[in-house]
This record gives sequence, C-alpha cells and structure tokens, in this order.
Amino acid sequence: MDLKAMLPIFSGIFLAELGDKTQLATLCFTIRGGMSRLEVFLAAGAALVLATGLGVAAGRALGLLLAPAFLKAGAGAIFIVLGLALLREGRRERRSGPGTAPPCA
Repeated sequence: MDLKAMLPIFSGIFLAELGDKTQLATLCFTIRGGMSRLEVFLAAGAALVLATGLGVAAGRALGLLLAPAFLKAGAGAIFIVLGLALLREGRRERRSGPGTAPPCA
C-alpha cells in the first residue's frame, strides 16, 4: 500500500466533503438528538464507506467497459448538471426569503 499515492485521493475527498449535504445531514442528525454522537458517527461513517465502495465498484466496471476519455467527459457533464441543479436550488431559496426553510427539516 503506497500511502504517498493515497494522500492526493484522501485530500481531494476530504476537501470535497467539507460542508457538503452529507456533512450537513450528519450535523442535523446530531442536533435532533435521540441518538448519541457515537451512534450518529458510526451510522454516517458506515453509510459513507458503503457509498464509497459502490463508487469504486462502479468505477471499476465502467473503466472496463468505456474508454477513459468518455468517462472523463461523462463525469464532467454530470458535474456540470449537478452544479446547475445546486445553483437553481440556491436561486429558489433566495426567492423564498431567508429563514423560510426549517433548519435540519
């Protein structure tokens, strides 16, 4: 196992996850109560491990079936579509006014 090769992967994923919806959902589950912080941590961690495992498996399968250039173009297109969806969601929230959405609903 090459830890030096793993560092860019860890850094990229860690920075991408900061402040994303998954982290905010975890924060909300912790705020709501009913579960200990350890239970929330373990459940959220298990979900992230499973989602990552699915991503690795799908990446491996797609890597065997599709050319790398097509995969990069497809990933870029998905990234753009998700970015546009987030912009639309933000615009909709801005129109409805601040504080109208309940926190951690």
